Amino acid sequence: METTTLAIGLLADEKPEVIYDLYNGQGTFLYNHNIKEVSVIKEQEGGITITTDDDENATGKMFQYDSVRVEYPKTADNIFSTLLTAKYPAKTESKLINEYQSAVLGLLDEDYKKPYEDFLKDRLAIRSMIDADAETYDIPTDL
Repeated sequence: METTTLAIGLLADEKPEVIYDLYNGQGTFLYNHNIKEVSVIKEQEGGITITTDDDENATGKMFQYDSVRVEYPKTADNIFSTLLTAKYPAKTESKLINEYQSAVLGLLDEDYKKPYEDFLKDRLAIRSMIDADAETYDIPTDL
């Protein structure tokens, strides 16, 4: 049973904690990342629309962020593998690699290289973000 969940574009009135313990007795926690303050328009019906900072209709500020559920252990390597797998399931990564290699061999157009190159760049950015958070929150790389 797959328990890893990734939620993108969540909104909160208060800045979320980067590491949020779920206190479920199993060491599960949320890794909240890509946290940024955004201007919003809150409608009377309860709807919320993200807008630009210079929008005169903006009614306030909120925090937008992404969140992934991570199972024990609380290590940078575990957070990294959980987030990477949530964003890029094994089938997706395998498809990107196969298409890249086919393009290298000339079996597919050169355009098929770019998605895998973009994946590698995103992978490096994710690792860098997690390593910085691990240092800030005193999380070991591995157990």
